[in-house]
Amino acid sequence: MSVILKTNNLIKYYDEKKALDGISIEFEIGKIYGFLGPNGSGKTTFLRACAALIKKHEGEVLIDGLKPGEKTKAIVAYLPDYNYFFDWMKVKDALSFFDDFFEDFDREKSEKLLADMELEHEEKISKLSKGMLARMKLAIILGRKAKLYLLDEPFDGIDGVTREKIIKTMISTFSKESTIIVATHHITYVEKLLDSVKFLYKGKIIDEFDAEDIRRDKGMTINEYYLEEFRDAETD
Repeated sequence: MSVILKTNNLIKYYDEKKALDGISIEFEIGKIYGFLGPNGSGKTTFLRACAALIKKHEGEVLIDGLKPGEKTKAIVAYLPDYNYFFDWMKVKDALSFFDDFFEDFDREKSEKLLADMELEHEEKISKLSKGMLARMKLAIILGRKAKLYLLDEPFDGIDGVTREKIIKTMISTFSKESTIIVATHHITYVEKLLDSVKFLYKGKIIDEFDAEDIRRDKGMTINEYYLEEFRDAETD
């Protein structure tokens, strides 16, 4: 299976703190990955490096064979864990922004997702609750027909009913020509989505496996395995 994202000895410092500690890893096309670890493990830093938002680092990042930059931004859909829309915008303005900026944006799909999430076009983004903002961001980003989706804590603040609806939509519309990486510490939120899992701790990959292997060979859910793996690490 072809590789869409590859890193070689990726290292990133913030002052003297090493946020990423020599990550060499591959992500294949046609899979949904869980990029899992406690807060502060380096998940966000890794995604930002892949999204070409962090350029000063050691090592190499290759997306579809290219270094992150303007060309890769056309095939990468990045969902940060913060609000990146302007305060003056309404929901309809966010739609128009993506429609104008990204050639792969499927406005009709985003419109349907927004309707499913009970979001109105005239609602001002700055007035949305945390949960409603999270819904809107997902509805917009999933409207892109990207090769690689980088989702940072995408379900944080979203209620259980809406989360299940979104996950069902993601599974039913997922293209085997794309790849989704979901970075989160809320394992139970995303478990049913995942094909493969990579565990990150203190900037290092400490384990990686196919999700079904854990369920079949160990008789455990991914969340149960995660808790066992990080039981001591999280209290360091």
